[in-house]
Amino acid sequence: MLVAQRINNFVSAYQKPVCDKCIVTALDLTALAHSAQITATLGTTSDFNRDHGTCSICKRDKMVVARRGQKLRLVG
Repeated sequence: MLVAQRINNFVSAYQKPVCDKCIVTALDLTALAHSAQITATLGTTSDFNRDHGTCSICKRDKMVVARRGQKLRLVG
């Protein structure tokens, strides 16, 4: 399975906002930049939101991605 599809599946199934670093850790990927590039692309689609918010895994305020319909906790 392609990395992009694995990331899409993970974000869709996780159902909470998640940052690129936590995606890389969860999927045992090697390149943070690759995850960031894919989630940035997902964020331009009608199915995903990508914005500054709180990651539901590491609880840090940073850029996160979530499937649309999942509420992002935005950082003020």
